[in-house]
Amino acid sequence: MEPAKVPQHLELEDVVAWGLSATDLLCVVGGAVVGWWLYLALPGDLWLRGAAAVAPVLLGAALGVLRLGELALRGWLAVAAAYLVRPRVLVT
Repeated sequence: MEPAKVPQHLELEDVVAWGLSATDLLCVVGGAVVGWWLYLALPGDLWLRGAAAVAPVLLGAALGVLRLGELALRGWLAVAAAYLVRPRVLVT
């Protein structure tokens, strides 16, 4: 029997469900849970509670699903945060 050659240089994430990795799915589910909790916890009218619950749901969906190129939105936010907190040193 001939051994199969498996490429070892590929860095692929495991797909858990609906084409999302575990981190992507965690962001989406976390946003939905926080939105649902806000909807149930806030007193007031239906529209007010719904408007407050939409923001975390959209944020979780954006962090979990949105990709710009090969990098997810949360990766771009991490790059931007690392750029903002870098030490400012004048090199001449």
